[in-house]
Amino acid sequence: MKAIEFAKPGIENVNIVDKDLSGEGIKVKIVKAGLNPLDYNLIAGNIVYNVYPMPHIPGSEVMGIAMEDGKRIRKGDRVIVYNRVFDNGCDMCYSGNEHLCYNGGIWGVITNGGYSEYIKIGEQNLFRVPESIDDNTAVSIGIGALTSYRSLKRARAGINDKILVYGAGNTGIFTVQIARQMGMDVYVYSRNRELESLGIKVLDSVPDDFKADIIVNPLGGKLFGDSIKHLKRRGKIVTYGVLTGRNADLDIANVYTNELEIIGSTGGTRKDLTELMQILEKSNFRLPVYKEYSLWDIKDALHAFKDRVNGRIVFNL
Repeated sequence: MKAIEFAKPGIENVNIVDKDLSGEGIKVKIVKAGLNPLDYNLIAGNIVYNVYPMPHIPGSEVMGIAMEDGKRIRKGDRVIVYNRVFDNGCDMCYSGNEHLCYNGGIWGVITNGGYSEYIKIGEQNLFRVPESIDDNTAVSIGIGALTSYRSLKRARAGINDKILVYGAGNTGIFTVQIARQMGMDVYVYSRNRELESLGIKVLDSVPDDFKADIIVNPLGGKLFGDSIKHLKRRGKIVTYGVLTGRNADLDIANVYTNELEIIGSTGGTRKDLTELMQILEKSNFRLPVYKEYSLWDIKDALHAFKDRVNGRIVFNL
């Protein structure tokens, strides 16, 4: 089969190679793959994770067609990959937090990923996609939608809560739509005015007196310290990214005198993904696509990644 592989970091080091299909589990023919910050930074060498094996096949976000029967999955099912590796043997796994497994990690980072014609993967990592969800949305569920949903659960988001989301990338677009589905009063700090057509209030700047019950800020850096000022008393801020930097200036007195909560969130569990699928199946979610490429034109896509305007980049096979 053909696959994308690199032996050392750098876009210039990405190659199309012939590989034997290896691994255990159900064989899946890949139909779509996503290009998100994790994949881009993995290839560019800008991640904090250890990459294994090398040479490496990247790709942590794929959807495809099952080529074999399993106990739950049937041949011909449209499936996505739950992209967490876990051993089912530690206290995190026992408590239903397999995404935090001490001996695990991200599929496509600590294992070869899905930028290939086929994969083989354990059935515990495969989820059937409802027919009501289109392919481009489906391929974005495993990272973008799951990360968004988990962050709202971690914040104990509820109906009529006022929420401010920083940024309208892949996760941001899912976050505002899921929050709206939950009955929240939703605002997003973004230049993407298209979200107004979804009933989302778009802010190109945040007024000084603006206050929210929940803030979702995956951007990190300077914006984190500024954004926490917009929390109501006993408000909650959730973070799952450091796009603009890992360090932030923080007024600690503001945190404890107003009983604010700072919540970290990452990925999600299989239970989260099951719940999310039920939400998406019954909702008309829209995920803008900036451009679609053949997987074999990956270098063009990687060069275009940082210059994209609105929406995401999707690979077709």
